[in-house]
Amino acid sequence: MLIAEFCRRAELTRDAVRLYVKLGLLKPGTGAIGSNRYQHFDETDVDRAALIKVGQQLGFTLKQIAALNREYEAGGMDRTRRLAVMQAQLAQVQAKAAQLGSLQTYLHAKIAWIEAGECGDEPSFCGLAAVTRILGSQQQAA
Repeated sequence: MLIAEFCRRAELTRDAVRLYVKLGLLKPGTGAIGSNRYQHFDETDVDRAALIKVGQQLGFTLKQIAALNREYEAGGMDRTRRLAVMQAQLAQVQAKAAQLGSLQTYLHAKIAWIEAGECGDEPSFCGLAAVTRILGSQQQAA
């Protein structure tokens, strides 16, 4: 199938497909018609695009996915290595989840503080104390 059909089937933009090809994540066949070279994709490319999307949802960057793919294709992705990659990614996802949990807690507290008429101490969040001071001094000046 040509790129337009592939984009539709894989639910990707042409720019995304071109990037995937550039990074070596997709390797379409090429055929020439006249002076034009057309890329031809098949069902395995559609499946590979879906796998790339899963990797991105797991938090891997395209560059990481490409590197892992090269390692896999070179035969260097044994069970021990796969386990190490998944454990490292889980640690990153857990750290991000903790960070998001802190943000969520702060936002709940800030919303409650605003709804209560901004009475009492304003909730602060890590490095936001400086921002709070700046905004507070600007509000007092106005």
